Amino acid sequence: MTEPAVVNPWYKEPWPWMILGLLSLGIVAGSSIAFIGLTNPPEMVTGEYERLGRGLTDTATRTGQARSLGLFGQVGLEDDRVVLEINAHDLDALPETLLIRFQHPATSDGDSSVVLEREYHGRYAGHLTVPSHDRAQVIVADLAQTWWLSGRRGETDDVIALEPKRL
Repeated sequence: MTEPAVVNPWYKEPWPWMILGLLSLGIVAGSSIAFIGLTNPPEMVTGEYERLGRGLTDTATRTGQARSLGLFGQVGLEDDRVVLEINAHDLDALPETLLIRFQHPATSDGDSSVVLEREYHGRYAGHLTVPSHDRAQVIVADLAQTWWLSGRRGETDDVIALEPKRL
């Protein structure tokens, strides 16, 4: 005689639980992504750059203006002091104050800005209150931001070359 096959109830079989487990993983992963996305909204970009994104994007007008003025220079970092030496066709036409921005490569939380005051002909200085990142993008501009110079800081660079180039 053959014995009748024993039929277990569905909840005692492994296959339904494996399928339900995979579906539950999808629900947990989707909920986690939704939670992370809702608690970390993207940063608000304001001003002229709002339509272009978070970064300072040059539409070639600022670099063209810097080239027409013959601007180039270098930034030196001495502890918390920032020293800018700048050259131009007409150094007397440069403003008394300039803005330098150290833009963090990944997040705006690490960005820092310093207003530089003219010390003498072609030399500006200011104090950096927050240390800049070792790989920061350095942007120098007049306060009206009609022109700018840029360069990238290296890990060991204390002097950063600046030139008019698109960001």
